[in-house]
Formats: sequence, structure tokens, C-alpha cells
Amino acid sequence: MNLEELRNQIDQVDQDIIQLLEKRMTIVQKISEVKEAQGHNILDSTREQEVLNRAQQAIKIPAYQETILQTYQDIMKNSREYQSKARLK
Repeated sequence: MNLEELRNQIDQVDQDIIQLLEKRMTIVQKISEVKEAQGHNILDSTREQEVLNRAQQAIKIPAYQETILQTYQDIMKNSREYQSKARLK
């Protein structure tokens, strides 16, 4: 495979990731509304650790573990920031 073909594959994967992240953020928005209505904090450390544990168990290629877990941590951090901003509106 040449570089252009590989980049085309990355472009397709990126589109898939974007669709999944949008779906995830739609759910995050709903969770944020429920948390606010019930008086819950945005950060739930126990839940975040559960997500990281499940991600870690799902990783099949050990060399990617650190990078994927950091990506998940970033996703959750950005989700919390989104929830915080949403509460200010």
C-alpha cells in the first residue's frame, strides 16, 4: 500500500470516529441534564475509572495501551468541560 492509500484509510477512520464522538457527546449532553436536575457533580471519578478499566481490557495491541488510555482521559476531560460550560448557559 502506498502513502496516499493509507491516508485515505485514515480519512475514513476519522469520519467514523467523528460520528461516534458526536453520538457520545449527544449522550453526554443528556447525562449533563440529568446530573444537573438531580444535583450531581459533573465529575464522577468512580465512573471514569470504570470507563478506563473497560477500555484497557478492550485494547488488543499492548503497544497502543498508553496512547489509547490517554485519549480516553482526554475525551472524558473534554466531556466534563463541555458539561461545565453547558451549566453556565
